[in-house]
Amino acid sequence: MIAPALPETETERLASLHALQLLDTPSEQRFDRIVELTKAVLGAPIAYIALIDSDRQWFKAKVGMCDVVTETPRDESFCGHAILQDTPLIVEDALKDPRFFDNPMVTGEPHVRFYAGHPLQSEAGHNIATLCVVDHRPRAFTDDDMEKFRRLAALAEHELGLMGVIATQREMIETRNALVASQQALARELSEAAEYVTQFLPPREVGVDAPVRIDYQFVASSRLGGDLLGFHDIDEDHQAFWLLDVTGHGVGASLLSVSAGNAIRSGALAGDPRDPAAVLATLNNAFPMEQHSNKFFTLWYGVYQRSTRTLRYAAAGHHPALLIDRDGERKSLGVPGLMIGVVPDTRYEAQAITIEPGGRLYLYSDGLFEVRGGEDDQLLGLDGVAGIIAEAGCRSCSRTRAEHVLSRVREYQNGEEAFADDVSLLEVEFVR
Repeated sequence: MIAPALPETETERLASLHALQLLDTPSEQRFDRIVELTKAVLGAPIAYIALIDSDRQWFKAKVGMCDVVTETPRDESFCGHAILQDTPLIVEDALKDPRFFDNPMVTGEPHVRFYAGHPLQSEAGHNIATLCVVDHRPRAFTDDDMEKFRRLAALAEHELGLMGVIATQREMIETRNALVASQQALARELSEAAEYVTQFLPPREVGVDAPVRIDYQFVASSRLGGDLLGFHDIDEDHQAFWLLDVTGHGVGASLLSVSAGNAIRSGALAGDPRDPAAVLATLNNAFPMEQHSNKFFTLWYGVYQRSTRTLRYAAAGHHPALLIDRDGERKSLGVPGLMIGVVPDTRYEAQAITIEPGGRLYLYSDGLFEVRGGEDDQLLGLDGVAGIIAEAGCRSCSRTRAEHVLSRVREYQNGEEAFADDVSLLEVEFVR
């Protein structure tokens, strides 16, 4: 085994890494999603994001690896070699590579034979982390694989860069007493922008005699995000329901969400609006992240055919929707594909299900379940919010189910009224 050398700028590199204050922090869904997508897109059993510290590699996110393992020695790491170069390190067969053939990670768990590691840079230009895929068998890495790998690494690097933004926001909050006047002006502008976005929300459909009843809740955060939801009739027999979430916050995210929402509602893009997979593919090519300040978005899109009671649906990087039948049984709908705008010509797959009378469908953004509360500051998570939705029960005169869900989530975060992110919740009740 050959231990990796130290970069010439090791001191500066470590300073950049530690400045992120990311080492030994809890898991975050934004990084978990990237490794899950990397695993799926590249067809590898293991994927992870590793931060390279002075004497260890620490896993910020991983999939396919033992949960107990959070770090390994840097001297034994493949990633220690990967950060020494600016291009991906590809090892097609570790047993044939003199650097790794007797490495403990090759001769023992996790039995690495194939490794691909893409260095991730800090804003100062130092390689501080890696996005990696591992296989238990030798394999080749095609040009197409490499292109997808670079794009996924760009997403991971983008999320690492946001740590600096978050730190800057904290500093701004700490000095708010000196910036009261400018903050008040900014608050007015953000309020106007949020009001502008809410004008694009559709009217509620809660008629007593309607075969399909629709209700929703939308709460814009103080940072102005990129959530948007909608529903509309495609024709007399088909109705669409959708929810999208643009990465990041600010006016740029809101403008992209409005543009994408208008494209969905108007049917201006080519393709059959009754085919969820075609809609996602068309939007993916129409909104490449390179033309939108490297912003991408997730989307869940479904089409309900009234005559057959069939719901067809597809997801692009978005978590599954929740279906609750009249007996209270829960079912997750939608396998997340690649986010919209990341890789051109991505193919998406639609699924279908028959909806019985009394079923309820829920679409929601991550702002609803990425809240923390309780004495241990625990994340609510998908299972937690699903439980809250399931217990919402029947409508009452004083409060709808959607309002009940928001109230319970606020209770979970210790009564805090405001949310850290936009919160969107769409309820579709199939009455008959």
